[in-house]
Amino acid sequence: MKVHISVDMEGIAGVAHGMDTKLGAPHYEYCRRLMTAECNAAIEGCFEAGATEVLVNDSHGTHMNLLQEELDERARVVRGRMKSLGMAHGIDAGTDATMFIGYHARARGGDGVLNHTMRSRDLIDVFVNDEPAGELRLNAALAGAENVPVVLASGDDVLCAEARDCLGEVETVEVKQAVDKYTALSLHPRVAQQRIREGAQRALGRLSSFRPYTVERPTTLRVSWGSTSIAALCENVPGTKRVSSREVEYTSSDFRELYRLLRVYFILSDAALAVPYTYD
Repeated sequence: MKVHISVDMEGIAGVAHGMDTKLGAPHYEYCRRLMTAECNAAIEGCFEAGATEVLVNDSHGTHMNLLQEELDERARVVRGRMKSLGMAHGIDAGTDATMFIGYHARARGGDGVLNHTMRSRDLIDVFVNDEPAGELRLNAALAGAENVPVVLASGDDVLCAEARDCLGEVETVEVKQAVDKYTALSLHPRVAQQRIREGAQRALGRLSSFRPYTVERPTTLRVSWGSTSIAALCENVPGTKRVSSREVEYTSSDFRELYRLLRVYFILSDAALAVPYTYD
């Protein structure tokens, strides 16, 4: 049984502020150890439930956060940002299940801790067939395109509710409650880790009950930006329609194409934001 684990950072127990998750910030080194420990808990639960292979994808920020020397040596790890499938990299037709550890709520989906969708500075919202889509839905749909079910999601209470709303009877592990976007009421790290290990065991113990998350095809991806300049740049991508001053959309029967396109939009967004101010 091959299991894929995508590990983000904002949904880890003890993480509450953006500065907890940024390289060089005072608490980052501590929080990356917490992230590594929750990942280890999921890996341990997978092997206890009969997994023969576990592939971990570091899915936060630089995608170089996990302390690889401290990770369970039975797992392999994808490290680095240059991945065509980003947070879902490593999922393929040979994967039996995927787990989302340390995930956070989508943008505009409530007061989830550090809520956003992929980016916080320039992206307002993402929709898939008019359904609001955070990172959980986007990555679940990509896994579904490979016929792989999401069996476990961990994070705060808002993320867990989002997972159940999107995926139905998915196993969820709530490691903290959202007080505000920048405030969390967390379990002790060891308690959170134990619950994740047990959640991974339970999820794989009922693997046959899960079905991949799929979206109706053809599928329309709509992205709402904070800047009209970004929407204007994205409109230059063949097949992209600008449906309002700040929104673009693209339709395809292949969700993998939409996912890759979204990553291209991000590159264009970076280019738009990098344009220096000029004064006449």
